[in-house]
Amino acid sequence: MKTRFALLTALVLHTLPLTAQDAPDPRAMMQRMFNPQATKEELLEALKEAGRAGLSRQKVIEAKLIWGLRRQDADWLVRMLPELEILAKNFDPQDSAGLKSADDVRGFMEYAKALQALEKKDDAAFKTHILEAAWSAPGQAQLFFQLVEKTRREAKMANLKMDLGLVLTTSSGEATTLKDQLAGKKALLIDFWASWCGPCMQLMPALKKKAAELAPHGIVVMGMNKDDENAESVAEKIRDEQGIEFPWLVEPRERPFTQLLEIESIPRMVLVAPDGAILFNGHPQDPALYDALQKLDPAVKKPEA
Repeated sequence: MKTRFALLTALVLHTLPLTAQDAPDPRAMMQRMFNPQATKEELLEALKEAGRAGLSRQKVIEAKLIWGLRRQDADWLVRMLPELEILAKNFDPQDSAGLKSADDVRGFMEYAKALQALEKKDDAAFKTHILEAAWSAPGQAQLFFQLVEKTRREAKMANLKMDLGLVLTTSSGEATTLKDQLAGKKALLIDFWASWCGPCMQLMPALKKKAAELAPHGIVVMGMNKDDENAESVAEKIRDEQGIEFPWLVEPRERPFTQLLEIESIPRMVLVAPDGAILFNGHPQDPALYDALQKLDPAVKKPEA
């Protein structure tokens, strides 16, 4: 990681003269630098071109910061701290690609330190840095306190277990239980969704891909519909439209899992051990999901980031 980061720094700071004919479109370059789907390799290439084209160092650092924030990559962000310190001291609002002030930069610096404290299981340091982050950049407080909520929820989940024997129904109306669905496998990965949830529907192709990729590792992917009206028929319709072939269940109207797992927003994905223990409870795109999956089977591959 150190070598890659040193290379990244060298790339973004290195500039080469370009002729007017060779100069890239600045807007297209910015789109590449801030592409939310960019892999690390694609980001590095975009930063390399940005350095050659003479884009400001501030924009380059902001692009790296946003990439790390999207992935909650504590190591990446902590290694950026020297650059962020320079950015905070020399911040130019007129040159910013999205940050409003040097205080925003300082807030994200504290946020990076809070992520690092979490990895080290240093609760005191986490509380200090996350509060400093909110104090420095109150406009970003919602993001910072999402991390607080996630951390609080994870601590609570450590002491909870799901009732695997609770009788549920499939989208076709058949009775089943989570224990039935486990059938001796390593874990259940449950996707809580609803037809009215745009992001849930957009992630259906990714859900199908997860199901196919995780099955060989003994991990059962399943859907749990949360529609309030005609849930079974709605879920069955979506199953047919999407070509779903893995377990497709409906949560009881009493919402026992929603209450237990504190599901206040969807999409939500929950990884459940054979004894009902909660191994992960968060957004399907949270990198921590694959950390939990790899603890079950190190051979599970993370998606390219």
